[in-house]
Amino acid sequence: MRATTQLAKAFLLLPAAGYYAVQKVREKAYSLGLLASEQGPVPVVSVGNILLGGSGKTPFVIFLAQSLHEIGLKPAVVSRGYRGRYRGSYLVVSDGIPRHEGPLVEPDVCGDEPRLMAERLPGIPVIVGRKRIHPVRAARDLFHCNVVILDDGFQHLSLERTVDVVLLNGTEDCMFPVGSLREPISALRRADVVVLVGEGTEPPEAARPYLRDVPVFRCRQHPAGVHQGFSSRMSAPDLFSGTDVLLASAIAHPKRFRDTAETLSWSVRAHKTFPDHHVFSDGDLEEILRQATDAAVVVTEKDWVKLPHWAKKTGRVWALRIEVEMEDEGSFRDVLLGLLEPR
Repeated sequence: MRATTQLAKAFLLLPAAGYYAVQKVREKAYSLGLLASEQGPVPVVSVGNILLGGSGKTPFVIFLAQSLHEIGLKPAVVSRGYRGRYRGSYLVVSDGIPRHEGPLVEPDVCGDEPRLMAERLPGIPVIVGRKRIHPVRAARDLFHCNVVILDDGFQHLSLERTVDVVLLNGTEDCMFPVGSLREPISALRRADVVVLVGEGTEPPEAARPYLRDVPVFRCRQHPAGVHQGFSSRMSAPDLFSGTDVLLASAIAHPKRFRDTAETLSWSVRAHKTFPDHHVFSDGDLEEILRQATDAAVVVTEKDWVKLPHWAKKTGRVWALRIEVEMEDEGSFRDVLLGLLEPR
């Protein structure tokens, strides 16, 4: 078995080398001006990573937007709107005016993550667009925002960033498809701020040379509670302590969801997993509820926004909220504001 694994890995080395070369050439073309980057009308703070899949960007974007709003700035969140059906230059998911009925656009149109951010940030505009310069301009022109947070923007080199915040979770290894990197470790030289996600997380050894002159902070993502709708009362995360639950998720790293549940002493009867961004069909949900019998069903908030109304109204499905707690938040904010100041 080990020999087979090593052989399979050897076959992947060539495409990994090719992927590495493509990313390096693209990065160099932008740095030399052979490919043009457009400058937005307001400062842009990108939140990104170098991994394929999730590394906690969405909770961090929510935290950052709330933090900037609290100190008197007027932020907007701009996202690609991955898996959304919209194909125009930009789409306003939320105009920053809290409404009882929630955001303006359904998740199948804008994507599940922008919809979640709009739900969690009722006073902050959320705008999607494939070419991010268009929603950035809309944030200034429509809503007079004075800073934009670019969700998953580290690789979107066609838009100039004022600050690049890069999240690391310690699993950064080697280039896809051998490993999980979508950019080489050396891309970290573009980072202005690095945030280590998780208690005890350390950057990979190969990343350390690129972090010598970069401010490095740490945050943890913790379960804040469970609820049955964004306008409903949130219960403590230990509500299901010692109680049978059935987990259902369509996220990049489902094991983290189960680990969180078990840390909370939930008795996990089963965990139904689906591919990242999967939209639950009625059949999926009927089967999940059937298997749960008398147990509660718990999903992530990213999955909750995609559930049909009838499933939410059963009273048997709950969403787990994850929030970010920043170590030395004052220093992080000071560094960020210092980088945002005009030079």
